[in-house]
Amino acid sequence: MEAILKTLQLFLPTKAYETPSQYEENMFDLFDEVTDEEIGCYSINENGELISFIVYAEEASGHLAKDQAAQVAEKFIDAFHYEKKKEYELSAILDFDKSYIIIYEKREEKYGLFLPNTGFSVTVTTSGLVVNFSLSDEDYVINNADVVISKEEAKKRYVESLDFELAIQKLDEESYKNGDDAYHLTYSVIEHLMDIPADGKEPVSIKEEHNVATIAEQPSPTKSIYQLIGLTSAHKLVDVHHEAGKRTEIWSTLESVQSFTFDMDGPDYHVIKLCFDEETGMLQRVVSGEAFEHPGEELSMDDAKQRAVDLMFSLFPDANKRFKLEALEEPDPIDDDELEEEDLIDLDDDEDPEEYDDEDCYAEEEEDIEFESTYTFYFHLFHEGIRVDQNVTMIEVGKYSGKITNVDLALPETLAYLTLPSKPVISYEEAKEIYQRDLEMELTFIRESDEQDNTIYSLSYVPAFPKTVGHVRVIDAITGEAIYVNVGDAVFL
Repeated sequence: MEAILKTLQLFLPTKAYETPSQYEENMFDLFDEVTDEEIGCYSINENGELISFIVYAEEASGHLAKDQAAQVAEKFIDAFHYEKKKEYELSAILDFDKSYIIIYEKREEKYGLFLPNTGFSVTVTTSGLVVNFSLSDEDYVINNADVVISKEEAKKRYVESLDFELAIQKLDEESYKNGDDAYHLTYSVIEHLMDIPADGKEPVSIKEEHNVATIAEQPSPTKSIYQLIGLTSAHKLVDVHHEAGKRTEIWSTLESVQSFTFDMDGPDYHVIKLCFDEETGMLQRVVSGEAFEHPGEELSMDDAKQRAVDLMFSLFPDANKRFKLEALEEPDPIDDDELEEEDLIDLDDDEDPEEYDDEDCYAEEEEDIEFESTYTFYFHLFHEGIRVDQNVTMIEVGKYSGKITNVDLALPETLAYLTLPSKPVISYEEAKEIYQRDLEMELTFIRESDEQDNTIYSLSYVPAFPKTVGHVRVIDAITGEAIYVNVGDAVFL
């Protein structure tokens, strides 16, 4: 693909050469000619046309404005799809601080609306580098039914379906345009409908709610944290690491462990990693990489749940007042001979183990490892009976051993939320009125797939907030302020 590479070279940050990908047909990996470092890849379709391009580079900050980024994107598209570009129009420029996504889409003739995901998408950094390109040129069908309901009727149906949950939320500035990084008592928007079909048909209902149950009060376990996790006298403390107010302990039953890290984002072979807060001594994370060998009898979900609950009461003697447990469905039974195949990584005799990336799998060169399948439990934090958003503790319990194999304790960074009022000033009805004040319903095409994976576009009304651009997702329950999503300095045409 010399012609493609020659043209791509005009947009690459360094002189490069290419090799065919080992993993995907019609894909080519790009390498720096000097360092031989892989710097990106691209793929082509059956006609030899460029359909995707990626540069593996950090998005360095620059001073490129939106219109300048759009010019860079247009230059890139012209270089590869000059004739095809005539079928598309610039439909949006999305601002992501260090980069812009420039989108070109086809415009439907009857209503003059864009068909989403029907064209080019180009990501340009503010330093002027094209780091991503994709072309969607698939076949599709437009269901051009007549519009039979008005915007007013669509808005009425949509608002009637809305619900609000009284919650405690941190309104961070990154997520919300008018956020302040503080905790607030809020009404969080719960959508049951994503859109209202323009032809008047019944919309598809979705559920956005937290199905949680209270936890029965019980005394704190007398066992230590280590015993509750499943450490025994056979486990030895291998190493301890102190950093940034955290203490990470490495435990193993082996006499010697060949290699391990203090990174809590993934397991290391044959060790259990425990992370504690240095100041409070509170357990925060557990990650087990121990091999599982003997299934035995499977624990019931209730028995496994009790082990997770015991751990929570060990950490919080008043766990029943602080947390509620997400209701879980009993999983389908698993045959002992068919234990989670994805947990077992085999290396074929003729494969090179060095080809396996440690970040993608945790297989060693000389053995096959099986990790125990688990039950997973989610504990939602509550204060004065109100859910504290984005604070869900996860505990995994081995289905056979009953050991705690994974813990991720999620608590607010500060205790500021404890001082918040628990009674709203704004009523539920007032919150709903505030929400719909700036709400408009916008006619657009919705992209769907049928049972044969054919793409179909249908007309629907979707919620829009022209004054704020970003959608309102939260109403402050004390002040009544509408808090809307930060979409940057986006432009939609």
